[in-house]
Amino acid sequence: SVFPSRLLLFGTFILPPLMVLMLFHLWHNFRSWEITSSPYFLPTKEKIQNRSANLLIFNDTGSDIEDFIAVLKTQNITPEITPEKNITSLPDYNGAIKISLEGKV
Repeated sequence: SVFPSRLLLFGTFILPPLMVLMLFHLWHNFRSWEITSSPYFLPTKEKIQNRSANLLIFNDTGSDIEDFIAVLKTQNITPEITPEKNITSLPDYNGAIKISLEGKV
């Protein structure tokens, strides 16, 4: 009959390239993932009016981070830099972040 021959034709010549194409597409999407700040920071033109968040920052880089501070301020985030290493013990902030060069080659 015609159906088994069409099924054999599909399974032999069309299905394998289709599977390879799908796997290549999935692999490409997986490898192109990158970490960006867009889910966490608004574009500078879209400030939330009358809202501000307090962020505690521990700078462990040994260098100046004024560019980073300036970007935070454009997002209505009020940063405060602390010399204390245990930033989780200070509860008066909306969040805390430690900036370091640890693990950087």
